[in-house]
Amino acid sequence: MDSKEIVVELFQVCVRKGNTFLLSDINWVLRSGENWAVTGSNGAGKTTFLNLVRGDIWPAPQCGRRLYHLNGKPQTGPIGFYEKTGAVSTDLLDRYRSHGWDLTGLEVVCTGFNRTAFLYEKPTDSMLNRSQEALAMLGLEELSDRRILTMSFGEAKKLLIARALVHKPDILFIDELCAGLDVGSKERALSLIETVAEQGTQIICAAHNVEEIPNAINNLLTLESGRIIACGPRAKGSIIRDRSPKNTHQGRKNTTISKFENINAAPPLIEMEKVDIALGGSYILKKIDWTVRNGENWALLGPNGSGKTTLLKLIVGEKRPVWGGVIRRFGKGGIQTIDEIRRRISLVTPDFQAEHMLSQTALEMVLSGFYGSVGLPHEPSEEQILTAQSWFKKLDMLGIENRQIWAFSYGQIRMLLIMRALVTNPRLLILDEPTTGLDNKAKNDVWKAVNQVIEEGTNVIYVTHDHKEMWPFLSHVAILRSGRMIFRGERNQWENSVFSISQDTE
Repeated sequence: MDSKEIVVELFQVCVRKGNTFLLSDINWVLRSGENWAVTGSNGAGKTTFLNLVRGDIWPAPQCGRRLYHLNGKPQTGPIGFYEKTGAVSTDLLDRYRSHGWDLTGLEVVCTGFNRTAFLYEKPTDSMLNRSQEALAMLGLEELSDRRILTMSFGEAKKLLIARALVHKPDILFIDELCAGLDVGSKERALSLIETVAEQGTQIICAAHNVEEIPNAINNLLTLESGRIIACGPRAKGSIIRDRSPKNTHQGRKNTTISKFENINAAPPLIEMEKVDIALGGSYILKKIDWTVRNGENWALLGPNGSGKTTLLKLIVGEKRPVWGGVIRRFGKGGIQTIDEIRRRISLVTPDFQAEHMLSQTALEMVLSGFYGSVGLPHEPSEEQILTAQSWFKKLDMLGIENRQIWAFSYGQIRMLLIMRALVTNPRLLILDEPTTGLDNKAKNDVWKAVNQVIEEGTNVIYVTHDHKEMWPFLSHVAILRSGRMIFRGERNQWENSVFSISQDTE
C-alpha cells in the first residue's frame, strides 16, 4: 500500500451535543503508514476526536464532511472502515460497571471480534483460542475465568487492550493507554503497542503525558477547546522515553500541618488486625495488620491486582473481613453503620465514574456528596450550595456549574468527583488513583485542594502507581503485593528502603 494513500479526511467538521460544540472546524487527513497522538488538556475534545474518526459518532448536520477512502472510493459512512479497527477506552469499562455486565475475562476479549460490549452468540473454538492467545500475549491468563466486576481498574484496563487486539485491527484507537496501569504494566503495554505498530497496525492515541505516547507515534495533533491548534510530524528527538526507574521523591519533606495538638492521645482512625478478605474461595487480602493514626497521611502502593481497591472497600464498609479478623474505625466502639461511615469517610475511585453518569448538572453532582448518594435525593440547603460553589472557585472551574455532565471529558468528571468528596470536610479522605485522566494543571489543582483540607484536619489515604505523585503531604507508606502488606512505615523509612525504587511495588 502506498504510504501516502489517504484513509480518512475531515473537512471543516464540527461535533455538537445539544447546544454545545465539542469540536469545531476540524481539518485533518489520515494517511496509511501514519501513527498519531492527540494531545490537549481536560475537555479539549480528545476522546470526541477519536470517536469521530473511528465512526462512533457523526459530524453535526450541514457542518463539514467526513470521508473514508476504501478501495480507492470515498464514502461518508464508516461501514467497512469501522470493522477493521480496534479500540481501548475507559468508557467501555464504565458501561460494564454501570450495567452490571459481569462477563469473564475470556468473554470480554471475545467481544472484540464483533466490537460489541456483550456476547450475543456463543464464540467459536477459533475465537476462544485466539482470545486465549491475546490474554497470554499480555500475561493475563489468570484473568480468563475472573469476572470483570471483581477486577481492579488496572486489571480491567489491560483486559480491554487484549480485547482490542484480538482480531488484529488495521487501525487501533487508544484513549489514555496508561491510565490506571502500574509502572511495569505501562511499560509492557507501550512495548506491545510499539510491536503492533511495527507489524503494520496504525495507531491513533489520546494522551496527556508525552512519556505515555508510544515511540511509534510519528505525528502529533493538539486540541484546545475543541479546535486544532497544532498539527504535524513529531520531532525526532521527542520519540525517545527514558525507561529507567526514577526516584523523584528523594529529599522531599512532609510539610503538612495538623491541627491535632496531641496526636497520640486520640484514638486511631483505622485499625486492622489479622484481616482476610475472600472471594469465590480465593483470598484477596491476607493477614493485614495496619493502623492509621491522626495526623498520618498514607500513600498506598502496589501493582494492579494486589488488593488495593479491596482494602479501600473494607475501610468504607463495603467488604467485611473473614471471621477472626477485626477492623475498627475511630477507636473501640467507633462508627460501624454505613451512614456513619459515609459522614466521616469520603472515597473517590474510578468505579464511581460510571455510577454518576446521570442527567445532572456539575453543581448537582458535587452537591450529592452531602448525601452520599447518586443524584440529589432532595433540594439542598443554601449553605450546601454555597459550600459546593466555593470548591468550583478553589479548583478554577467556575462557569461550568450549570452545564450537564455529559458535556464533560473523563478528566473533568474526575475533578467533579473529587469536589464531591471534599464538600463534606471528611475526617478521612480516601483517593484511589484520583489524578487518572487529568492533565498537569488539574493534577496541581488537586494537590492544592488536598493539601488545604489536610491543613484543616482531614487525613488522607492516597493510592497511586506514580512516584511523581508522592506529594509532600504524604507522611507514611504502605505497600501491597499479592494481597499481603509487605511494607508499612514512615516515609523516610520507605525512601531508604529497596521498596522505594522497586517497580514491582508500584
